[in-house]
Amino acid sequence: MLNIIHQFMKTTRLLPRTITIAAALTLTLTGCATQASTSSPAPVAMETETKTEEKNHVLSSTKNEVEITAPLEWNTFDYAGLPALFTAMNKKGDGMIMINRSSRADTTADASIEDFMKNWEDEFSFGEGSTFESKRTGSMTIDTEEAFLTEGTMTLPETTGHFISASLEKENHFYRLLFSLQREMNDEDRESFNQIAQSLRILDDQPTVVETAPASSFTKLIKSDDEKTSIRVPSIWLSEFKMIPDADLEATSPNGEEYMMHLKHLKSEFDPGTTLDQYFDAYMEYEMEFLSDIAESDRLAVEIDGRPGIQLELHASVDKAKYGYLYTILEYPDHFAVISFAAASSRYDQTKEAYIEYTESYREEQ
Repeated sequence: MLNIIHQFMKTTRLLPRTITIAAALTLTLTGCATQASTSSPAPVAMETETKTEEKNHVLSSTKNEVEITAPLEWNTFDYAGLPALFTAMNKKGDGMIMINRSSRADTTADASIEDFMKNWEDEFSFGEGSTFESKRTGSMTIDTEEAFLTEGTMTLPETTGHFISASLEKENHFYRLLFSLQREMNDEDRESFNQIAQSLRILDDQPTVVETAPASSFTKLIKSDDEKTSIRVPSIWLSEFKMIPDADLEATSPNGEEYMMHLKHLKSEFDPGTTLDQYFDAYMEYEMEFLSDIAESDRLAVEIDGRPGIQLELHASVDKAKYGYLYTILEYPDHFAVISFAAASSRYDQTKEAYIEYTESYREEQ
């Protein structure tokens, strides 16, 4: 049991951003590449594009948070759910530029740009079927801030990307510009990256506003492989993946900021007569070993699917990132069922009522 809990903690610490970022890269460098190479779609209307000189134009994000100057062969595109502020692709369809940011509100006060960069590397190192090799290559000035450069290779289940990235910090966010190609980088590519990176401007660094929808709106029912266990989650969440082999159900928001996991533990694996309270104590005691700055709510007795249970909220930090967790453990005749939601702290505070509602939809066929 402890190994399974450890695996869950490792997953929720990172959140499944590996899945969504990998999906973004795979989509861009495979599916979208086909579209780009066979046609020349106009830039998405919501993105702004302004020609500044014959060979370059300015591309900006949907809400004008960031902008870059790039060669005319690069155009923005908008695909719902990509975990990025800004995404652009070249005409050949073999290259991508993606700009991400992380809110300082979701990190501890002493979190640094080094912590931000390390968490990015850990995300890819953890993803099943993915490898991440990189090296620091120096620094440059971007928008008056020192940016740290990394170059390497990401191997994903369906594609391999060679990349250069630049990471910098502003008052309210950490930012990363990722430049990725399906082939190895040459000196000309590196020079192109340098020019694009140095053109990056942060236009709006105001604190991120969490946008939420009512929990009951646009949900879907996801089921375990044997179709005997189910729960409702937002309809746009992804669930066709496995981060934890022993989990019966997993789902993540498209941007990787929210995560749900369900697993079962047979009572036969524990001492005879183990009670719900004893199991809950053991589960939470081990899980909290991986957390810092823990703020714990009172335990709440619940009844879901006609079964007794215990529910608990936690706010905590892991590797200087702050998260909110909702744990619910139910007792069945021959097993305990664990339903867990995790999210970056600011998002959790805005959506915890929705997580409670999703948890209440949990059902098992006996």
